Order: sequence, then structure tokens, then C-alpha cells
Amino acid sequence: MRDVTQGSGTKAMVDMNIVRLMGGLGNQMFQYALGLRLARETGRPVAYDGCNGFSRDLCCRRLALTALSVEMSLAPERAIPLGMSWGSPWHRVAKLYWSHAPVRRRVVYERTPFRYEAAIVARSSRGRYFHGYWQHEDYFAPVAAELREHFRLRDRPSPAFLALQEEMAQGGSISVHVRNYHDRGADGKILAQSRAHHGACSWDYYREAVERIGGGVGRVCHVFSDDPEWTKAHLRLPVPCHYIAGRGAFSDVEEMQLMASCQHHVIANSSFSWWGAWLGRNPDKVVVAPRTWIRGVPEGSVDVCPRSWVRI
Repeated sequence: MRDVTQGSGTKAMVDMNIVRLMGGLGNQMFQYALGLRLARETGRPVAYDGCNGFSRDLCCRRLALTALSVEMSLAPERAIPLGMSWGSPWHRVAKLYWSHAPVRRRVVYERTPFRYEAAIVARSSRGRYFHGYWQHEDYFAPVAAELREHFRLRDRPSPAFLALQEEMAQGGSISVHVRNYHDRGADGKILAQSRAHHGACSWDYYREAVERIGGGVGRVCHVFSDDPEWTKAHLRLPVPCHYIAGRGAFSDVEEMQLMASCQHHVIANSSFSWWGAWLGRNPDKVVVAPRTWIRGVPEGSVDVCPRSWVRI
């Protein structure tokens, strides 16, 4: 990772596209993916704002991409448009300004979350600041092969990781992600509002998803969860389950790579397991995803999963 503060003249900063990083690891990967496409298609330099998107994060999340083999430059502070560091309610003032100043508009906001906007890439012809999550495969489809190489682990993992990865790569392994939104805020309390907003998948969903993939000799579920004890107490599946929490202390990026090592995938309504499934290299993989991605949001307005994935 490079800091482009040094040697960046005014013209270079005007030409530079900047992508805001925010949210957890999965969200940051979507944002990085958009930046990679912008860089390859426009030939303009792309830098990432790795500061302002985390300054008021309720879950205390921070830049997580550095554990992957990414090619990333950090944007100098003086290149960040006015208002990107402001908190509520002043950030609404900044958004109103940048959204309604056609001559000086420099910030590109995501208008339709979970859906692809082809005009977004076209608006990178001059240096812009991209503010959004960009959770759709079409934003990075032209650079997908290169992106897979960028999303490998930067450092060599432990022998325990390598042994488990080899085990998952063989036979009928299924990654199962159970997310209870067991996040904790700066005050140490579980953020119940996150669970209320997103909603956890039902136990019936997981059972039906595994049944849809099918059984067979050697079929085993490798269960990933942010709340493993709660999951063990409630999850009942028709095939044997191995819980990753009992196999070693793995980082988030390592867990995602282990997900990708499985042959098939049952994901939660989570960008984390979305990437774990997308990175899976089995050409015949079956990926099952929940129809309801955000509680209370109509299914038809959320186009987050590739068309080949099964929605139930």
C-alpha cells in the first residue's frame, strides 16, 4: 500500500479518482473492485479514502484490505472533497451540495444500492470521489480475473490454515455462513439495530439450502459464524457439521479464504460470505443465497447476487 501524498501536484489530484472505503471487509472489497475497474478502463490514477469512512463507525471497523494482495494508494487529505469527514447531520448538507451543484459536482453518490448503474463508470472521465457500497458484480466484471489475484492472502498462512484448506478443497465440502449480527459497538454492547435492520436467516433457510445442494458420500458442512456457540445450539442440518471456531484462531480474511476453498456455498445476507462464495474456484459450485437480503426491502429492488446463484 502506497501513500500518494508525496509528489502529488494539483493537476494529478484533479485527475485522480478516489473511492471511499467503509464498512466491513466484504464492503471494502466491493469498493476496491470498483476502483480497480476505474483504473483499468480510464487509465487515470485511483486512490482510496481509508480514513473518513471509518471515523464514526459504530462497530469500530477499520481498513482491512491490507491483509490481501491489493494494489492500493491512499488519497492525500487535501484531495478529499469538502464535507466527506463531517458527521450527522452535517454530512447531509455536504451531500445536498455535491448532488445539486452541476458545475462543481465532484462527488458521485450511489443512488440505487444493490443494483448496477452503468453511468457510474462513465462519470469517471474526470477525477471524482465515489461514495457508496457498489455491491453488484457488474461493477467489476471486466476485471474479475485480475481481482481474484488481488484478493489472495498477502502473507503465507499458518500450517493449520493450509491443512484445513486442503481438507475443504476435497470431496463434497459446503461452506455455511450463519450471521447473528453479533457486532459490538464502541461501548461494548451488541448493536441490536444491525440485527433488526438486516435480519438473520432462519434455520429453515439453512436446512433447505443444504438439501438443495444435496447429500452424497463425503458431504460435510463447514460452519462459519460470528456467534458459534449460539449457532451450535440451534443449527440442525442433514449432513455432518464442522465448526471453524473449533479448528483454530483465524482472521476474517483467512476465514473468507477458507470459505472460498469449499466446493459449494450457503451464504447469509452478508457481503462477507458473498465474497467467500464468489471467490470459490469450483467451476461446478452451487451457491445458495437468501431471497430476503435486507429486512423490509422488497426482493425485486435488491439485485445483489449473480444470476447463476440459487435464491430461496
